[in-house]
Amino acid sequence: MSDNTYLDQILEEMETVGKDWEELFFGNFRIQEVFNLVSSLVRAAESIVTAPRKGEEKHKLVRDAFEYFDSKYRIIDRIDDLIPLPFFLEPFDGPFLRKLVDFLIGQAVAVFNATIWKESEDVPPEEATVPTTT
Repeated sequence: MSDNTYLDQILEEMETVGKDWEELFFGNFRIQEVFNLVSSLVRAAESIVTAPRKGEEKHKLVRDAFEYFDSKYRIIDRIDDLIPLPFFLEPFDGPFLRKLVDFLIGQAVAVFNATIWKESEDVPPEEATVPTTT
């Protein structure tokens, strides 16, 4: 797992939401479930990491939580199954999908930071955003 000190908190926060969201990963799978999970994780991260300048920390927390759920529900593999590719491209789609999800997480964190902390006089908007990962 990760050494992220907030990971247990976000997993606990997701448990308080209920088990209904877990049902999204069984049976028919759609890309929409990934967006819903990332959105829920970012909202949970916002309630745990409340400092406006901690965008990178929120991003890492959401990424770590997503990796936890990916290991539990094979999310990336299920997305991969939805995208038919020629056999010679198959070795590249897993890493590409991981980067794409990481980019999505970064953008979601940036949007939440920009909108939630927009009214704050303590933090200029340019400091409330999070850069994308490497």
